[in-house]
Amino acid sequence: MTINLELLKELQEDAMLDLSEKELQNILKYENIILKKFEKVLLVNTDNVEEMHYPFDITTNKLREDQEVKTLPKDEILKNAPSVHDDFITIVKVVK
Repeated sequence: MTINLELLKELQEDAMLDLSEKELQNILKYENIILKKFEKVLLVNTDNVEEMHYPFDITTNKLREDQEVKTLPKDEILKNAPSVHDDFITIVKVVK
């Protein structure tokens, strides 16, 4: 697979860019170099290799255990608020 100038011009329009001919040629050169290098990766034989979304076995869990947290009922919170509208606490606008 190679990238040609027509494809780059299409992509330029899709991305709403305005590139000069020199910039397009430069991009074309580097993109084809990258593709050439990536062809080596595509040659690697992956037959009988299980697909993995994460290639490492996770053996430790460093997450803490959830602890039950005691919270106040909504009615009690709203009762203590200085200003309330429906089920929300309201505050004075501080930015002008």
